[in-house]
Amino acid sequence: MPMNQKIREKRKELGLTQEQIAEYLGVSTPAVSKWESGVSYPDITLLPALARVLKTEPNVLLCFREEPSEQEIQKFCSTISEILKEEGKEKGLSKAVAFMEQKVREYPYCVSMLHTFALVLEGTLIMSTLSAEERFPYEDKILSWHRRVVEGTDEKLKISSAFMLASRYMTQKEYDKAQEMIDLLPEYNVLDKKVTQADLYLSKKEQLPEAEKLLQRKLFTTVMDLNGTLTRLVKVQLAGGNLEKASRIAEITGQAVTILGYGDYFRFILPLDIALAKEEKEESIRLVEALLSSISHLWELSDCPLYDQIPEAFAKDPSASILPPMIAALEQSPEYEFLRQEPSFQALIEKYRRRL
Repeated sequence: MPMNQKIREKRKELGLTQEQIAEYLGVSTPAVSKWESGVSYPDITLLPALARVLKTEPNVLLCFREEPSEQEIQKFCSTISEILKEEGKEKGLSKAVAFMEQKVREYPYCVSMLHTFALVLEGTLIMSTLSAEERFPYEDKILSWHRRVVEGTDEKLKISSAFMLASRYMTQKEYDKAQEMIDLLPEYNVLDKKVTQADLYLSKKEQLPEAEKLLQRKLFTTVMDLNGTLTRLVKVQLAGGNLEKASRIAEITGQAVTILGYGDYFRFILPLDIALAKEEKEESIRLVEALLSSISHLWELSDCPLYDQIPEAFAKDPSASILPPMIAALEQSPEYEFLRQEPSFQALIEKYRRRL
């Protein structure tokens, strides 16, 4: 709440008039009126006396301790969504960012808001079709907000932003900065809270369904983590030019996908990476088509006993969020450059672009 509103609110709470405030402080009534309308502000030397009259503290009047509530932050996000919906992600982006910057100026130390805005802007960029050059100023804004969160005192958000910064610095080849962020991350904790909670549910027979749901969620996230690790192992081999070993790891990953039941989409990713590394045109296009086709049924968990108790919202089909950035990668990423003159590749892009 701005200072003028705070002064007016406190005065009315105490049942005082502007004339009384003016008399107590030895100033004119119009001066107090200007304070409350926001036309001018009290002299700094008057703040202690004004705070005493209003039975508060100078810091309260200066709003040093005030931050927006979580409900207010969600309202800010709703406003951003409305701006993007009305004007489109590309046209509305600058207007949405201007709104976020205004709120950051109002609440410069609210790390929860900064963290939320960074994630919202990042998600919007992922869904947009902006070129790398057009994204640059927005990417810089995301970095700035995450850095401010890392400098804050909220440990949970600090870890989240450090993780995001480490990833972005690696992409930008700023390896020393990436290492600084990695050093802030906690070591893996073997004392898993979810497992302990599931053990508690398991000891109470009436809470067996809760134990099953919790363990299925943990398995789901563990499988995703496993897939990410296997993907990185393949990338290590590709970067070192060891295509044979990369192919063997990809084959093992495909077997894991089948056994653990987490969708054909994940079965095609690594073979595609290998085909791209070898610049095999026909195989690459075949795998791109298989990957795009599999997005529509990315998660089919209800028939799998490992995941059938996961709430629908937890395993919600994210195809709507995957297809736009994937199309953008096919059109812009250097690894697909050798395919872009192929009519079948262009036809494939156009086919799925029409579905956006």
